Amino acid sequence: MSEMDELRRRVEALEARVDEAMAERTTTHNLAVGADRDVAALQVQRRADMQVIRALRETQLEHGKTLAEHGKLLGALVSGQVAMMEQIGTLTGQVGSLTTQVGAITDHLGIAPPEQPREEG
Repeated sequence: MSEMDELRRRVEALEARVDEAMAERTTTHNLAVGADRDVAALQVQRRADMQVIRALRETQLEHGKTLAEHGKLLGALVSGQVAMMEQIGTLTGQVGSLTTQVGAITDHLGIAPPEQPREEG
């Protein structure tokens, strides 16, 4: 083989390796560009997710305050109802006592109590 043939063969081999390297570089560049786009899309999605999480947190805080207010209102209503039931019990006892006293007074005076409404039938 002549020196020129050897040189031609080596140049062809070198050109093939350069072509391979350029193809690999193009592939690597395309992968890097795709990865960069993916990362950017993930960052946008992460920001959106964080906004949703913040909004949910705010909503939970508002609901917590509302529930606390409702709890206080309900507690006040129950307390009021218990107090009212105690007063009704006291009044019922007083009415019973008054009825007994009126009966004793009418017996003592010898008068008949007012008639109960009669059932017609």
